Amino acid sequence: MNDKTKPIVWFEGIIGSGKSSISKNLGNLLKLRVLYEPVDSNPYLEDFYKDKKRWAFAMQLHLLVVRANMQDLAAAEVISNTEDYNGVILDRGLPGDHAFARMLTRHGYIHEREYETYKLFYLNRTNTLKPPSIMLFLDVEPEVAMRRIKERARGAESGMTIDYLKELRDEYYDLMVELQNGMHDWCGKVDVVRIPYNVDHQPLEKVVEILKERFPLLRKQAV
Repeated sequence: MNDKTKPIVWFEGIIGSGKSSISKNLGNLLKLRVLYEPVDSNPYLEDFYKDKKRWAFAMQLHLLVVRANMQDLAAAEVISNTEDYNGVILDRGLPGDHAFARMLTRHGYIHEREYETYKLFYLNRTNTLKPPSIMLFLDVEPEVAMRRIKERARGAESGMTIDYLKELRDEYYDLMVELQNGMHDWCGKVDVVRIPYNVDHQPLEKVVEILKERFPLLRKQAV
């Protein structure tokens, strides 16, 4: 890999896994631009948790557009000649949203016809997006994630259940298999690293080491 290649680092994990926190800390350590999951600006989130069947499809389409725009911005950043950042971190990517959409469809919250429409939009956008350099999956036990969700006390998440988180984690395991075998529409085969992340506030040395080993540009960044 070219010493000057800027990576797109993609974080995934179930709700409450700690993606935003680790993204922020790594961004500061390695001078990476962090593009956060648009939670606070999501106009559907609160309504979705109150009535999933009414709002699931609209929310997934909204997230698809917003997420694709984030990934366009990430691509522009990594090909820029500026030295403001050494690369980009995505706090969840489009395939992560697709995992939600599949699960919601299986439970009947999204109609099969709506899901086919969602996939049309998804394929249209993923065909034009720059793929990530690496995917880091924060693997967290659902019980741990549930505790973190309760501690941060976002009103929209008050109806979250352990079963929902368990099923979502299974969807992510399927996603990792797809990615490792080159089966995914957006990025084909991508390097996937699973990171056990049940311990709160754990040191970032291991993650920093993983990224510096793969991306020469980051080795020059003092930590």
